[in-house]
Amino acid sequence: MRTSQASQQTSPTRFVESPAMESVLAVVVLLCCCVVETQTESEVDGLLRELTARVEKLESKPKVAFTASIRVSDEHYHLGPFEKYTTVVYKKVTTNIGEAYNPDTGVFTALVRGAYYFTFTCNVGNSGVANAALLKNGVIMAAVYEYADPISGVYHSGANGVILDLVEGDKVYVVLWRGSSIFDNSRISMFSGYLLFPIDNK
Repeated sequence: MRTSQASQQTSPTRFVESPAMESVLAVVVLLCCCVVETQTESEVDGLLRELTARVEKLESKPKVAFTASIRVSDEHYHLGPFEKYTTVVYKKVTTNIGEAYNPDTGVFTALVRGAYYFTFTCNVGNSGVANAALLKNGVIMAAVYEYADPISGVYHSGANGVILDLVEGDKVYVVLWRGSSIFDNSRISMFSGYLLFPIDNK
């Protein structure tokens, strides 16, 4: 009789659609079997259905992550200096899960409201100064300032990172201020970001 009950209790696993969910539910089934003496069949079945729904909700979380660098090839390249501030376009995309980053414009657009982490690195170019900032909808959120001595061949680099609360449609990008330049060879000056977790609007 107990074997029949266990078989009925695990029936909700037919909703399993991923290895992660299957693993979670397998553990839950074992725990439920341990308390089957004190729980009715309907209570255990209800618990499994509730947990299945919760796991499905977790797995439906949007997946957003990207990393890109300025230069597509390994050739040494100096971007800038410019007469006015310029958005840095990171053309070489290493990762772009969710397609939220646009390599044609250099702009990341939030797909959902959530907490996002961004980081960017700048290696000083031939102007001798790298003065850059990460902007959210035109407002400075983080900045990097570094200098170098091109004559001696000493080039410094800087990096910064920030966690931002974004809503759907918010724009995040990096700008290079007037008179600055940065250097890249496809892996030195980079821009990355990812969704830490979504935030419920309720």
